[in-house]
Amino acid sequence: MNKTKFNLLLIFILCFVIVLSTIFLIIFVNKKDNNTTLGVWWWDNRLDISYLDYAKSNNINEIYYYTSSFNEKTNSFIANAKERNIKVYWLTGEYDWINDSQPLINLIEEFNEYQHTYDNTFEGIHFDIEPHQDPNFENNRQMTITKYINLVIELKENYPNIWMEYDIPFWLEDEITINGKTKPAYQFVMDNSNRVTVMSYRDSSQQIYNVAKEEIQYAQNIGKTLNLGVETQNVDDDIVTFYEEGKNYMYNELQNLRELIPKDFGIVIHHIYSWYNLKE
Repeated sequence: MNKTKFNLLLIFILCFVIVLSTIFLIIFVNKKDNNTTLGVWWWDNRLDISYLDYAKSNNINEIYYYTSSFNEKTNSFIANAKERNIKVYWLTGEYDWINDSQPLINLIEEFNEYQHTYDNTFEGIHFDIEPHQDPNFENNRQMTITKYINLVIELKENYPNIWMEYDIPFWLEDEITINGKTKPAYQFVMDNSNRVTVMSYRDSSQQIYNVAKEEIQYAQNIGKTLNLGVETQNVDDDIVTFYEEGKNYMYNELQNLRELIPKDFGIVIHHIYSWYNLKE
């Protein structure tokens, strides 16, 4: 083999190695990205299969599915989601459970029965229990938040084998004392749950990050992940929603947000119906 042919062979081998390395790098990056949560709240269980297809086409891998009953319809929805490689969590929440948890306990027992009866089961429970919805919240803020935290702790103690996660407002920083420990309320929730979704409703990536930076830091400190929630509904205050800006603007901001948060933290969109109908 002459020198020219030998050099060409070396160049070919080098190019082949570079291409192969690039392919493996792309596969690795995509694999990591696929493990990053992109979730959506699903408040209306009457929506047809086209919404599931929309979720899949937009890379959703987690759905928080609201239902007040557990039956074959639920089983079928989860089966359809699984076919699209989407995990489904049961979405539920009422503020009055803070004062009387028995109705919630009854529902969890129904949830458990479903989990042991049907083939297609939930990954866990996604709670949207918002203490500030209580009409007397402003007059009894400290007491209401304390009761809420006690409920979170009670559920963890009574159902240690169920994955439980919570939606929390970004401002849940009230100092609460429980069992001799005083710290911000959101830290108690994060300590006693598998994961939280911060309702960091703002219409720019930087503001979404800014309002949730304390929760992000605390999650990293205790070795947990969290999700950041964004809003697409038409609400009075424009700065909390992407309704005015539309889908393309939101997608760009969410991509920017990915660059600001830890790689294993997720993003969640509220909610499937308003997102589906959001202007381009």
